[in-house]
Amino acid sequence: MKQYICRMLRRGSVGGFTLVEMLVVVMILGILASVAIPNYMRSIEKSRATEAMNMVKSLNDAVYTYAAERNACPSAFYKLLIEVPGEISSDGAEIRSEYFSYRLNAAQNAKIPATNCGGVVAARLDGDVYYIWNPYGKSDSKRTLACYGESENAKKICKSMGLLTDVNL
Repeated sequence: MKQYICRMLRRGSVGGFTLVEMLVVVMILGILASVAIPNYMRSIEKSRATEAMNMVKSLNDAVYTYAAERNACPSAFYKLLIEVPGEISSDGAEIRSEYFSYRLNAAQNAKIPATNCGGVVAARLDGDVYYIWNPYGKSDSKRTLACYGESENAKKICKSMGLLTDVNL
């Protein structure tokens, strides 16, 4: 066995990878990453938008409850029986979370049923800005939320959630 190893070392047939083989592997990994990363980023953005959709629904329910109890629209988020994580504005009508800004009474063309209160609108803070709100029966009856964005990427995000509308707030 010792003689066999010595002969291999003398001939230069020690196992290893060539530069070409390493470059091929790196190239394949690069191609796989270039395909996977955009899909991953879209999935992350869709989950952020889903969180905003849930928050819009909850906030609109809280506005409805407030209006039903007091016969008036709330002027600030802190008057509602719901806690929203984020930084509240000085007038209390806007909350800025990490990714979205929620504005109270911003959807004046989409009044909450049985009230005179405009709905809550979520606006994406950075990147491709899009808006999520509840149109309350002004669009497709199967849809409870709407999404609008001006850029192509924003429209793609809205479309991926099945909420794209051509009507702006």
